[in-house]
Amino acid sequence: MRLEIINAKETPPNDDEIRSIVEIECHPKVREWLIEYVGWNLETEFEAYKRFFENLPKNKRAEILLAKYKEQIVGFLGLWRLGRFMEHVASLGVSVHPDYWGRGIATRLIKSAIKLAREKEFRRLEIETLAENTAMRRAAVKAGFKLERIRKDRILKDGSYHDEASYFMLL
Repeated sequence: MRLEIINAKETPPNDDEIRSIVEIECHPKVREWLIEYVGWNLETEFEAYKRFFENLPKNKRAEILLAKYKEQIVGFLGLWRLGRFMEHVASLGVSVHPDYWGRGIATRLIKSAIKLAREKEFRRLEIETLAENTAMRRAAVKAGFKLERIRKDRILKDGSYHDEASYFMLL
């Protein structure tokens, strides 16, 4: 698979690409695995994401990587700098369209994020996911992350408590 990883600060997405990102985030199969998710109204979310990407070049807390296959956005990753006393730490969030699951896209995005994090002089990276999200956990381990801990009943999602798996990498 010839996958292209693009830094959204260097090459901002166009409206069609932003719409693809929103469609991935709002996809019911993707939402099953998200800890926090966006609303259901695609047009409202599109406008919010469009504003986010317009302001991204000035945003010192966020880096976004886009995965493109045959000119189509099939996944993306957010690298979020934590605050105040944790400026050296970033949290990663990954979403891939279900039609492209199992093709190593999440792992490729994570590995690209590690390279970018080194350039930005981060010291520590973190991934937190639902413990039952075995695909994300596998991608984290493939990219070199270590399991730090399982937090019991950490996430309240859709009326049920879920364990959270917390991974880390020191750079």
